Amino acid sequence: MTSPKPAEPAASTIVEVDGVAIAVHLAGDPDRPAIALLPGHPSGAHAYAGLIDRLATSWRVVAPDYPGYAASPVPGESPTFDRLAKLMAGTFDAVGIQRTALYMFDFGAPVGMRIAEAQPGRITALVSQNGNIAMEGLGEPLGPLAQWWADRAGHQATIDAFLSADGTRMQWAAGLREPAALDEAAVQRDVDFLAEPGRRAVAEALLWDYQTNPPRYLQWQAWLAEHRPPTLAIWGARDPFFVPAGAEAWRTSNPSAEVILLDTGHFALVEELDAIATYVGRLLTAANA
Repeated sequence: MTSPKPAEPAASTIVEVDGVAIAVHLAGDPDRPAIALLPGHPSGAHAYAGLIDRLATSWRVVAPDYPGYAASPVPGESPTFDRLAKLMAGTFDAVGIQRTALYMFDFGAPVGMRIAEAQPGRITALVSQNGNIAMEGLGEPLGPLAQWWADRAGHQATIDAFLSADGTRMQWAAGLREPAALDEAAVQRDVDFLAEPGRRAVAEALLWDYQTNPPRYLQWQAWLAEHRPPTLAIWGARDPFFVPAGAEAWRTSNPSAEVILLDTGHFALVEELDAIATYVGRLLTAANA
C-alpha cells in the first residue's frame, strides 16, 4: 500500500560547526534517546518529513542538511566525505546529542560509517536504508560515475545530466512500483535548490569524492564485525543504484543485523514510509531497552 505523502519538514535551526553553517531540524522530546537522520543526494531533511513526524512521538530526532544542500548555506570550501563526517558529528555536539542511532540513506552511509569509526561509543544503533558499504551492492547505473572518475573531462556530460532537473527526478523515481506515488513537490524542492548559485558545485564535488568510499568498504565491514551495534538494513529492493546484495552485506558483517527488502526503489520512504517507521521504531526500542 502506498504511504501517505510526506508532511512539510520541521523548521530548521542554523548551527555553526568549525566555521560552517549547517541547518538542522529538531523534533521530539530532548530527554529521549536520539536518532540522527543522515540524508542522501540530492536531498536534505525535507525528504525525511514523514519519518520525522512518526519517530518524534517516541524519540529525539535530529535531521541535518549537509552544507550546500537544502536549507544549509553554501559553504566557502569544497566538501569531502571526510569533512562531512566531522561536521555532522560537530552538529550533534552543537545540539546536545552525545549518543545517537544513525539512519543512513545513500550518501548517509559513508558519512555515518566515518562517524562510527571515529567515535564508536557515540553509536547506539545503525539503520541503513539503501546506504551501501559493499562492492556487491553497487548497481550497473553507477558505472558511468566510475568512468567519470577515470576521465573527468571525457565523461562530464554524464554528470551534467545527473545533476539536471531530469536527473534529479530520475533519482527520486528510480525503482518505484507506482510512479504516481512520487511527491512532485519534494522533487521540485531539490531541483530548485540545485539551481541556486553554488549548490551544483557542492553536489559535483561530493560525487567526485564518492570515489574515496569503495576503498573503505572492507574497513567498515570489519568495524561492523568487531562492534556489532544493533543494525537494521531496510532496502528498496528495486533500487538500481544500490542493489539488494548491499543490504545482505550488512548481515554478512554483523550476523545479528536484521535485513528487510521492500518492494520499492531508491527513495524507499516514498512508498514504504509506514513500514520503515515501524521497523526503525522496533530497532530503537530494542537498542534502548
